Amino acid sequence: MHQSSIDKMQSFKEKYLQDKQSEKLIIFDLGSQSIGGSYKPIFDSPNWKYCGVDLEAGENVDIVLRNAYSWDEIQSSSVDVLISGQTLEHIEYFWITIMEIVRVLKSGGICCLVAPSSGYEHRYPVDCWRFYPDGMRAIAEFAKLEVLEIFTQWKDEDYADGSNVWHDSVLIARKPLENKELMIESQHFNERYLEILTERGQTELYRFQLQRSQSDLVNLQSKLHQTEYYAQQYQYELERLQSQLQQTQQCIKAMESSKFWKMRNAWFKLKGLIIK
Repeated sequence: MHQSSIDKMQSFKEKYLQDKQSEKLIIFDLGSQSIGGSYKPIFDSPNWKYCGVDLEAGENVDIVLRNAYSWDEIQSSSVDVLISGQTLEHIEYFWITIMEIVRVLKSGGICCLVAPSSGYEHRYPVDCWRFYPDGMRAIAEFAKLEVLEIFTQWKDEDYADGSNVWHDSVLIARKPLENKELMIESQHFNERYLEILTERGQTELYRFQLQRSQSDLVNLQSKLHQTEYYAQQYQYELERLQSQLQQTQQCIKAMESSKFWKMRNAWFKLKGLIIK
């Protein structure tokens, strides 16, 4: 965990949570395993319960998720604040993750997501993405979150640990107050994607892709037959024209070799001499 990321999370806490010190908050940290530091000290408050969440057991991990995209270990609408830093870039299908974030947040709950906009490849175990402000905004709009703040640290600051290489982007957003239509839509979205991620769902997806491919093949075969029909018609027309041309050439040849044609030519020559 580099210093610039810690500073940004500290700023988030001071700006959005400082006046909530007396409230009992449940704070979940997604991707919490301590690698060179963690956010835990920032949220050390008597009334706050900090909980580290990760895919692997380790230092600063309280909940180990069995499935990266289906957090059965976390109840819906149970979290006041969800934070995550240097994690989104390692999640292959982050758009599913953001829907799980929405699911576990309480109505009015806040999330703060920090992710790099640049920097070298660092695989834990993969390194898939970099995020600009527009990308962060797209994530929020996709999940129907209310954007509170989005920014990227474009300018280098005084960090001795090389933090500036990442130029972190930050999304701070709030889950809207309960909206039944939104809840139903999110539920259907989650169910569909989780279904696809199961073995049965994968089979159904492949079956659908096979059906679509078969349909495309039928359409192509129909177009091929139609093209072959037109090609055959054009071939018939070409042969007819060639036969007609051959007959015409034979007629011309026969006419030119006839006595009448020779007498006609002789007459025109004689006529030309008389006129002169």
